[in-house]
Amino acid sequence: MKLKKPFSFTAIASAVAATLVITLSGCASSPQKNTGDQLMQKTAVEVALTKFYAEATNAPLLVQNAQGVLVCPIIKKAGFVLGGEGGTCSMQVNGATVEYYRTAAFKAGLVAGAESYSLLLIFNDANALSNFRASNGNWQVGGNLSISVAKKGAGGGFDSRSTGAAITAYVFSQRGLMSDISIDGSTFKKLQDK
Repeated sequence: MKLKKPFSFTAIASAVAATLVITLSGCASSPQKNTGDQLMQKTAVEVALTKFYAEATNAPLLVQNAQGVLVCPIIKKAGFVLGGEGGTCSMQVNGATVEYYRTAAFKAGLVAGAESYSLLLIFNDANALSNFRASNGNWQVGGNLSISVAKKGAGGGFDSRSTGAAITAYVFSQRGLMSDISIDGSTFKKLQDK
């Protein structure tokens, strides 16, 4: 008599989540080879920065004083129990895009729904920016990438305790039906021009 394998919800959920991560990060095309993609990414970055500036009174100053800014205009996120997210980011130095990155993450726990949001990583320290840009590997938040998440202060600006870190993250423009916005575990990988 041949025994059937028991039904494994974990295996199925893991496969679904892996597919979501691949699909969502795959949606993030590599703009450096396609002029149309570059134009779309540039427009998306400009829109994201305009929304960021509207978030707090000191937001424009934070970008202006930064050594570099990684702008992720749209990060799409979806899942049920297990989920994934992904998007394309532009690294800006002195207001100009110098390279592109892909962000992706796998999430587990109480995850349900779909949403999108925008993310800025502001590099206040030249060494932190140089190390990030020099690596072609994956940088993982909470792993080999230590950042401070900015909080909004009572005066309408971002709290100065979080804005003075070497790298500060700003999550904004959240849209959708998902309760969990955490960037822990998010990875960033430089897109190579092949």
